[in-house]
Amino acid sequence: MSVVQVSVIIPAYNAERWLAAAVRSVLEQSRDLEIIVVNDGSTDGTLGIARSIGDPRIVIVDKANGGVSSARNAGIEMAKGAYIAFLDADDAMAPGNLAIKLGTLERSGVDWVFADLQPCDPELRPTGPVMKGTDDDVLRTILSGSGTAVPAPCSNFLARRKCFDGGLRFDERLSNAADQDIALRLASSFSYRHIPGAYTLYRVLPGSMSKNIALYQKDHLLLFAKARGSGLLNDGAFRRLCMANAYWAIGGSWWKNAGNVAKALPFLLRAIILRPGLLLRPFRANRSA
Repeated sequence: MSVVQVSVIIPAYNAERWLAAAVRSVLEQSRDLEIIVVNDGSTDGTLGIARSIGDPRIVIVDKANGGVSSARNAGIEMAKGAYIAFLDADDAMAPGNLAIKLGTLERSGVDWVFADLQPCDPELRPTGPVMKGTDDDVLRTILSGSGTAVPAPCSNFLARRKCFDGGLRFDERLSNAADQDIALRLASSFSYRHIPGAYTLYRVLPGSMSKNIALYQKDHLLLFAKARGSGLLNDGAFRRLCMANAYWAIGGSWWKNAGNVAKALPFLLRAIILRPGLLLRPFRANRSA
């Protein structure tokens, strides 16, 4: 293999249906890359599919199941590239993804970049409007819940290796908030830029981790506890705004998606105590519908 410019890490757990398409979408980007497929204890044919592709740019890590963050960290340890990217096994890179991101990194001198994202059905056909990243402050956007900051970070961003050389890794206690956590930590320590345009194809699948409300609750409470512990919520007014919106989102998920009012009410009440104006939100939504 020639010199590795980019390492693309693909964590894979029971992804036999999607993995080949994900890998092919990366192989078509460039010659000067490696794809590190981390089989995270799959019980289906994921490992066999990874081995069958037969391209020398593919490196396979076969490990016991430890969760998606553990798999991504295993890939980081193996990575040889000057730049590091991630791609979930059920997503795909659009043509030009890496070239556009590398060009932006080189021209701008920032440490990491991200773009927009196209939601797709299982056949990678677009299903709705592009999810746009923010040109504003990534930290404030994520913590306040005021909009999408970095759409699906772990199928989206490209970072210089130095971002990880100091020991930055995924928090293995997190699963569906691991993307937001790594984006927060990157944004708090390194310079970044948003690239307009959707260069990742994101499959929206039933039963995904984002649909698991109990896990969503656990992960996001830990996410905000970490943010507070690291000083990102030191401003009292901003902290109240962020926590109110977080509690409102958790409560709303229990109420709307699970129909569990008993679990929803404590979070909704906490949100309203911190930010009484949230009581008006449902009326504003109905008026704009």
